Amino acid sequence: MAATLKTNFVGIQMPNPFMLASAPPTTSAENIARSFERGWGGAVIKTVQYSPRWIKPNVSPRIHAVKDRNQIIGFTNFEIGSQKTLEEWAKGIAWLKQRFPEHGVLASLMHTDVLKEEEWRETTRILDDAGADGFELNLSCSHGQAESGCGAMLGVDEEKIKMVVSWVREETTKPVMPKLTALTMNVQGKGLAAKAGGASAITAINTMNSLPGIDLDRFVPYNMVDGMSAPQGLSGKAIKPIALGCVMRLALATGLPISATGGVYTWRDAAEFISLGAQTIQVCSAVMENGYGIIDQLTGGLLDYMERMHFASIDSFRGKALAHITRQIDLSREHKVVASVDASRCIGCEKCIHSCRDSGYEALRLEGKTAVCDRTQCDGCGLCAQVCPRECISFIKK
Repeated sequence: MAATLKTNFVGIQMPNPFMLASAPPTTSAENIARSFERGWGGAVIKTVQYSPRWIKPNVSPRIHAVKDRNQIIGFTNFEIGSQKTLEEWAKGIAWLKQRFPEHGVLASLMHTDVLKEEEWRETTRILDDAGADGFELNLSCSHGQAESGCGAMLGVDEEKIKMVVSWVREETTKPVMPKLTALTMNVQGKGLAAKAGGASAITAINTMNSLPGIDLDRFVPYNMVDGMSAPQGLSGKAIKPIALGCVMRLALATGLPISATGGVYTWRDAAEFISLGAQTIQVCSAVMENGYGIIDQLTGGLLDYMERMHFASIDSFRGKALAHITRQIDLSREHKVVASVDASRCIGCEKCIHSCRDSGYEALRLEGKTAVCDRTQCDGCGLCAQVCPRECISFIKK
């Protein structure tokens, strides 16, 4: 049987699990329509505000690339919620669902500077009537709205999470999924609060509060707006390990379906999140950098992998990595390994030697043009293999 990417996410049917996250790629209904035509399975609209009076103009410029050796590893941004009104998005959602009934269209809601119950409820009712397939609650924006007590500031308060989720849950029969922040040491507690409030699923994670760097000539942090800057949300490859950890903890603690987002650029990234329990994958930064066309390598690569592994569907391997996760205190202290260098591949660059000498156990030395390990000195920490540019160091039992 051929593998399929068809996805049923809490009752929302989609041709594949790849969704556009609520972000610049979903700025308008027209943008979302083009993404569906290109092959994306679903989308979460740009976060909508209840009243036009709460819509603040975006600053300019507001997006900055974080680079390593001229390669983009993340984006920071000052971007805030949608510049479109609730009424405009209601029309946009209705138009999208009429044109693309087989694709998932989720609304993204966030409260204003004052936590008003009726605003959450009324926004939900309006977009429910418009035909939204579900509701993502932005309890995790790490900049902008967080400064006024919204976004991530709301998302670290378990009582408020439960309260807001329950308000929306009471107004719709459709899926309700809070988008949780990683800016907490207890994301699983936040997930359990959402579950207690009636959440159908969870989205994790959002951007991380950050500064991308400093202009050392003018002493102004990037991104600059008329000579000034402010904290920004970091997205992209740089936050993927944080997102993986949060998805893992939420999957184990809550048992709820998860829509994972944070640093997905390749089908491998997607497969890793799925193996930790994710049912859908949301993408933002990769689209910002490369456009909607990356969907081909995402779906094609994932399908090839599934067929190679004889997985009929996403559910065939969803959560399979969770069985291999335990508490750090429960990891074996008896299992000991030492480094082994493949002399045929070693180029004698001495990178492993410097790292082991200055951050380890002085177990590596150069013999001729090859690194050699003194196994009586090696503690098996693993650093040498991680810094080796030739990937020629492995580990054997001590």
